[in-house]
Amino acid sequence: MNNLDLNYLKYFYYVTREGGFTKAAEILHVQQPVISRAVKLLEQQLGFKLLERQKKQIILTTEGREIYNLAQKIFHNTDQITAFAKDRKEQTAGDLCFATSDSLSPETLGPLLVQIKKQYPQIRPIHHAGPATFLLDQIREGKIEFGLFFNVPDLTPDLDKTKLAQIPFVFVIAKTQAKNKTILESFIASREQGSFDSFRLPLFEKYKQQHKNTQITAVSSSSIARKDMALNGLGVTVLPHFLIQTELKNGVLKSLSDDEHFLPLYLVERKSSYRSKLKNSVLSEIKKIVEK
Repeated sequence: MNNLDLNYLKYFYYVTREGGFTKAAEILHVQQPVISRAVKLLEQQLGFKLLERQKKQIILTTEGREIYNLAQKIFHNTDQITAFAKDRKEQTAGDLCFATSDSLSPETLGPLLVQIKKQYPQIRPIHHAGPATFLLDQIREGKIEFGLFFNVPDLTPDLDKTKLAQIPFVFVIAKTQAKNKTILESFIASREQGSFDSFRLPLFEKYKQQHKNTQITAVSSSSIARKDMALNGLGVTVLPHFLIQTELKNGVLKSLSDDEHFLPLYLVERKSSYRSKLKNSVLSEIKKIVEK
């Protein structure tokens, strides 16, 4: 067999990773026929088929799965080398693009972004907020370097999920409404997963154990909106402790439980992602803020 063409292998790797030729072509900025031809030439070089096309989807052969697993290791290492070189060259300049759950915005991220700009004036922080389901594709494509989310769906093999911190959450109500049965049974829910049917049910169900007739009366993925609704006496909600410390201390919000309920905050990044000093510094600062 002649020397293996790594460009052909790269095209096959992206077709498999993205689940099709069209998506791979978009990411690699080439025409789809170029990728199709490259995969065929790779199969000819190797002497066996790598994948089958069936009804607009691709199915790896046994050999194709083995080659893909080996290709993952190759391109993981090349991405690490590229990222390391970029980090050495541009440690204090360029874009830092990251995403977070809405529950971390904006009160958490405001001070952090100010600190980044003061410490690294040549860095341009670019922050996205929203549910993981809306942002995972951009992380996979390298458009966003990393994301921090409370709810993470099943990930594709090219993404990693790591628990960054355990965040205390508190059930709260406006202190003036703490004995109002109607308000106690009105729950302002969070929507983190991009579907109106996907509430953070475990905490809601836990609350219903004490207040059996509780109904969800409002839904928002914005923690600030939920806090404002609670402050205005519209219902009970559950919020991260760091977001309501002042309101609890001033007595305008009342905690409905002596216990805090912890939810994991996950870091999602590409397996090929390189942990630069700047990235580690940002993650460390976020961890300090949310664990208060």
